[in-house]
Amino acid sequence: MDARRRPARAVARRQSVGLSCRAVVGDDARDDTARANAPSRRAFVHMLSLASVASVVSAPGARAEEDDAAIDGAAAIEAAAPPTASKVRELEKKRVVSESLAYEFTYAVEAESGKPISWAVSRERDTYSSAEPMSPNARQRIVYELLSFKGPLTTVVTVSNTPPALESKAVKEWTAKQVANAVLADKATGRVASGQRVSLAEVDNAIINVIDDVPYYYYEYISQGSPNLREPEATTFRHSYGVTVERDGYLYTLSSSAPEIYWDELARGFDETIKSFRLTTPNKKKYRAPGNEGLGISLPFQ
Repeated sequence: MDARRRPARAVARRQSVGLSCRAVVGDDARDDTARANAPSRRAFVHMLSLASVASVVSAPGARAEEDDAAIDGAAAIEAAAPPTASKVRELEKKRVVSESLAYEFTYAVEAESGKPISWAVSRERDTYSSAEPMSPNARQRIVYELLSFKGPLTTVVTVSNTPPALESKAVKEWTAKQVANAVLADKATGRVASGQRVSLAEVDNAIINVIDDVPYYYYEYISQGSPNLREPEATTFRHSYGVTVERDGYLYTLSSSAPEIYWDELARGFDETIKSFRLTTPNKKKYRAPGNEGLGISLPFQ
């Protein structure tokens, strides 16, 4: 087809493409000229490498500042991290074992600050019937007692038959607070108008912990105390931890008590004391079950 007969639009497109081609060719020519006058790509990369090495060698202070900044950042992160818990110092303890009543526990002989506690054994009984009662009804009796006269501090093991407040309920229905209130009321001297004995202590933090299928009832309580050398006021308070466990219809209770002003120094040791309390497997030859103790005569061949 004759070019003169083509549409004007096609001619215009060809002219436009021709201009573009010439422009590209012209640019390529200029690029060739520039490449002829410039170093090769490999030489250019080599020059950059030399420049980087020269900057490191000529400016060691800058690199040192960067390293210092990295170290400072790591130190800041470490400082911001929560501190690991330091190991708690173990308190020195002594152990008590009763084969005749089948129980054991340990007690701390130093305070939180490391100061020694001078405990003295004031009572130790092999049988329930030979122990001193804590109240006129003679149900709850002291079978073991430690005293530190400086406090005074006390750690006491008592045995009692089931208090009236718990007799109407099955053991599995007992709550820790019910047990605590019943034990404390049974040794209290306070009475209401009806003649019922009531506890003068305020029970707190009562929980049950089952150990070897046996429920142990743990509790904390505060009671009114008597004036002493450190607290001559008429109204003083004592802070205590206690644990009670039932066996064969009798309650075994361990409690540790101190004036409130000493509590921070003694709380951890008392807590570890009650948590160490266990009823042990009775020795058939040496065990004297409360309420069924017999003559309790120890023969040489036993």
